[in-house]
Amino acid sequence: MEPRLFEASRSGHISAFHSLLGEDPFLLDRVALNSVDNPLHISTLAGQTEITKAIVSRKPAFARELNENGFSPMHVASAKGHIEIIRELMRVGYDICLLKGKDGKVPLHCAALKGRVDVVKELVGACPESVKEPTAFGETALHLAVKSNQIEAARVLIEEMRRLDMMEILNWKDKDGNTILHQATFNRQHEASFAVLPSNALLNPGFAHGGVQSMIIGLLIGQEAVVSRVNVNAINSSGFTPKDVLDLLLQSGGDCYDIQIHQIFQQAGAVKARDITTGPAHVQTEAENFNKKQKLLSPSSWNQWKELMKEVTESSTDTQNALMVVAVLIATITYQAILSPPSGFWSDPDNKNLPTASTVQKRTMEPGEAVMSDDPPIFSVLIVFNTIGFIASVAMIFLLTSGFPLRAGLRLAMFSMIGTYVVAISYIGPTKMTEIYITVIVMGILFLAEFARFIMWLFKKWRVGPDTRRKH
Repeated sequence: MEPRLFEASRSGHISAFHSLLGEDPFLLDRVALNSVDNPLHISTLAGQTEITKAIVSRKPAFARELNENGFSPMHVASAKGHIEIIRELMRVGYDICLLKGKDGKVPLHCAALKGRVDVVKELVGACPESVKEPTAFGETALHLAVKSNQIEAARVLIEEMRRLDMMEILNWKDKDGNTILHQATFNRQHEASFAVLPSNALLNPGFAHGGVQSMIIGLLIGQEAVVSRVNVNAINSSGFTPKDVLDLLLQSGGDCYDIQIHQIFQQAGAVKARDITTGPAHVQTEAENFNKKQKLLSPSSWNQWKELMKEVTESSTDTQNALMVVAVLIATITYQAILSPPSGFWSDPDNKNLPTASTVQKRTMEPGEAVMSDDPPIFSVLIVFNTIGFIASVAMIFLLTSGFPLRAGLRLAMFSMIGTYVVAISYIGPTKMTEIYITVIVMGILFLAEFARFIMWLFKKWRVGPDTRRKH
């Protein structure tokens, strides 16, 4: 790279930058061909916002280039915490939030590793899909936040997952089969990040090794946990549960924080892998009983739904977009087939538009019924296949929009559409009024339940207060 261009990018000297471009209008184009590090990497690393704007406006392609270390300017800005620069880079396109760098990291991974809380909020708000992105080692941003002892970043990520209805990520495993709870337990022996400790933490020499892990584990499964869906007895590739890991660490010596962690595990119903496989009698805590009740109450289809969710999240963004287009198209066609069935509807007998086949009616028809309903078997075949297509496409839309904002409102709209579909079938088909009433009542109950959920969601949003983050 031209030394003067390097210095102007590093120091943020705008006039020198414009002067260089005046001397050589193709300077940036030659840099793009001959240099690994482009000026945007340098200005981003130095935190020079103004010259970053100037470079992005002239050469937006620089925002997607990786340097010799395998990182884009967005990765660098996220790791350094330069939030204004991040906002400028995102003007190029929000897809750069999903740009894979070294070891498969996206910018959110870099922010989580360094504990850049404001950046984490910004990136998740701009691109919720990045929360689900794994590294080459299968680690999510939450894995990395926990691994690097960034408590506040971990807390923010968990809160965002709850807001986006992505709580299943809490039980995702890395390539070694370790969940976030495994990682937090392993980290008991690692050095803590003092930036997030209480003000008196440094006065306690033992806090650096056990206190942070105690706080993170408490955040995941403690009594005041932000969430309550963590699988405390997940088994990793080595056949260990988090409790096994803790016991192994305690054998090598422990402190007061290890005892505290042990108590949290007990209250959460954590057991060893051998207790799960052999099923010996052991004392059940209240939390353990609760977990078992939840499993009994959960329908068997829930696991299948989670598998479908996993398949969706592991597919590329382009694939998800294509599936969404197809699903919406199928839902539209099948819904329209009920609004305008083949051969149309029966009219009033006095109406001149009465279908010509009326002279060979198989049964008494009512105005407003579909002409095809005169032949119930054929009509039933149409309704069955059309309904399968409609429900399947709606289910696909539910899956593909699981991480969308305003999820509760979207669910309410979808349930309302399903309700109108069912009521329309009941009206145009050879259905008795009693059956129509039952159908309307059932759909009404489902609608009211979803409406109540929507109101609760609105209430939670109002309690949290308005979003103060910058809108893009």
